Amino acid sequence: MPNNNGSRIIAISVASILSAGAAVAADAPASDSAELTEVVVTANKLNATKVLDTPASIQALSGDALQKDGAAEIMDIAGDIPGLSIQDLGPGDKKYVIRGINSTGASTTGVYYGEAVISGSNADDGGGFETDIRLYDLDRVEVLRGPQGTLYGASSMSGTIRFMPKLPNLSTVEGYGTAEYSNTSHTPKENYNFNGAVNLPIIDGVLAVRAVGWKLYNAGYVDQTRVGTVGLIKGVNDDDVGGARVAVRYQPFEELTIDANYTKQTEKSGGSSRWTPAGITAFNGGPIAPVQGCDLCNTDVTQSPWTDNLQVFGATVTYDTHHGTVTATSNQFNRTTGFTFDSTPILVSFDVPIPAETLEPRTRRVNSSELRYASQLDLPVNFVIGGYREHEKQDLAVEVIKTNDFGLVNGPFSSANSDDALGSPNGNTFFGRTDSRTTTQWAGFGEVTWKATDALTAIAGIRYFTETLNGVQTQTHPFGGFPPDAPNLVPIPDPQQTFNKITWKENISYKFSDAVLAYETISTGFRSGGLNAVSEPFEPIPKAYAPDSLTNFEAGLKGRLFNNSLEYQVDGYFIRWDNIQVQETTADAAFVYLGNAGRAHVKGVEFELTARPMEYLTATLAGSYQDAFLVEGASADQYALNNTLGRTGDDIPNVPKMQFNIGLNYTRPISGDWEGLGAVDVTYRDSVDAYFASNKDFNLVLKPYTLVNLRLGVINGPWTVAAFARNITDKRAEVSAINSTQDPHALLTVRPRTVGITVTRKF
Repeated sequence: MPNNNGSRIIAISVASILSAGAAVAADAPASDSAELTEVVVTANKLNATKVLDTPASIQALSGDALQKDGAAEIMDIAGDIPGLSIQDLGPGDKKYVIRGINSTGASTTGVYYGEAVISGSNADDGGGFETDIRLYDLDRVEVLRGPQGTLYGASSMSGTIRFMPKLPNLSTVEGYGTAEYSNTSHTPKENYNFNGAVNLPIIDGVLAVRAVGWKLYNAGYVDQTRVGTVGLIKGVNDDDVGGARVAVRYQPFEELTIDANYTKQTEKSGGSSRWTPAGITAFNGGPIAPVQGCDLCNTDVTQSPWTDNLQVFGATVTYDTHHGTVTATSNQFNRTTGFTFDSTPILVSFDVPIPAETLEPRTRRVNSSELRYASQLDLPVNFVIGGYREHEKQDLAVEVIKTNDFGLVNGPFSSANSDDALGSPNGNTFFGRTDSRTTTQWAGFGEVTWKATDALTAIAGIRYFTETLNGVQTQTHPFGGFPPDAPNLVPIPDPQQTFNKITWKENISYKFSDAVLAYETISTGFRSGGLNAVSEPFEPIPKAYAPDSLTNFEAGLKGRLFNNSLEYQVDGYFIRWDNIQVQETTADAAFVYLGNAGRAHVKGVEFELTARPMEYLTATLAGSYQDAFLVEGASADQYALNNTLGRTGDDIPNVPKMQFNIGLNYTRPISGDWEGLGAVDVTYRDSVDAYFASNKDFNLVLKPYTLVNLRLGVINGPWTVAAFARNITDKRAEVSAINSTQDPHALLTVRPRTVGITVTRKF
């Protein structure tokens, strides 16, 4: 039965707001400027600029706005960002798609947390793609659309997302605390969220510390219906998150600033967010009986708990000279994921009807360092020049183990034949392997900005990139156990691979007035290559796959109208994507691997409008149209071997043609220090294909959806109390889908209707 506490939460929230409002009279309006506040960004690494003065397709969301809206994670703001779609496979497992650039392999979007590179990578299972660091006490989120290959390098081929934490304030004691309580429909428990920050100057003007912490729990809304002999487990996909960040700033004299930071977050979930809709019969075989899907029910036979532990730490030193700024930064990103999934369907397909779970623990350690110089010359020409190094080590284990009556593994993984689940009556282990990889990148980059006149500016940039890849793999337990004459398989090193790439960019902008800027850009981007982990003796698999690349042609217009009460950005682009990284299959269909094949084109328009149509009311409209399709798909022979490959003319999966967000915020004085606020936002996304449309066996068409969120509250000085309703229509928004032999027909949706109250106190 659904939890009915939602109506009580709304009643309590509205009653508290109305009682607070009743204590004052609504007859004291205050003056309110019609001008809009614009966020300052540092994306060009040369200087700080306002968004509308930056000749690029860039969106910036201020941390204060995120806090006011109660945004905790990327899914809370995804609808506000034109050209961005997210494949959401559950907690800690997101994939960002900007401008339709979406395929198998490493991330096509560069992701930064401050100066640290945290871009996702999941070319070889292991779960997890982009990490879900919560968005608390951020200064801003910058979204750069289009290739950022010159300044941000590999994996920024479609764009870059920068999460920029607030830095310590050297002279002010400040902070905040927030408590939130809510209820989600179809859940057995309530949700809670506590987060806060404090800034403490230690030596005024010289040394300060800023600390942030968060603890939140979101109840699960998916019920698992046939786990072992237990049967029903309610709310398996709960999300339990705790984290903290500490930053230190030291400025011994005006020219020198040293920043150090440490962030840690742990996240765990009890099960999968995938659910099988009504009308779908889940797999069956042998003693495993078929079962029908239903609303928000998962039909896996085993439980699939998930853990995600991450650390980000580093230091940045900046030194301002009379002619420029030197920046040196080194950062470390460590992530350990405990990914599990039900292996029973694939075993059933091989006539082995035994419940089993696959465990895929994986660790990633990414060290990134950069040294750059940004000039500040009193000349028409200024520049950024720098060098970059990145070293990454990944270790993955795959362990397939029999499960017990509770849907959990029956025992630890073992490489011994005596524990083989097929060959021994008491055995538990089906299969095991390990895969270790290291990648080292070096790059040199530079951009030159020439202000030819007061109105005309030209930018040119280039980056040279080289990477070396190494790997080793070991089969720790083959299916059926080791042959008698080979009790152990020795590690197999992958041949070392080296790839080089040059990316470039040109940009010309013209400022018709202080309120109108036009620009054009041609830019290139690429994604790193990688190693293939499996080798087949009868048909050798390619040892590696190469980088893919694209060229972006773009023009845009941005500015202000009506005494700065209306801001707009609009751009159009055409992308040519070559040598795409795709999943391929051997001739005997026994193994899949990554290769390079095909070409795609993407055409699109993006727009953003922010206006004050009347006093106290702010209206926003942001959206995009994009047409992403293959111009050279799989040949008839390739498609006959692997019908998951796209054919010429197929749309690229998970890319909506149209998406937009409309927001209204009305905040006005009531009396004295009291203000009232009301806000509504509506997000629409078009239908998409989960796979290539030519993949008749597995493609699912995800329906279009519209989501509505409401917020109502009062503000009194440092206090804000607000009631909210997210996904108020309780829409099953089909944001992503999984459908394969191993993972049969399953959908993923946004959180059902959630209502609650939040209280924030600033100081």
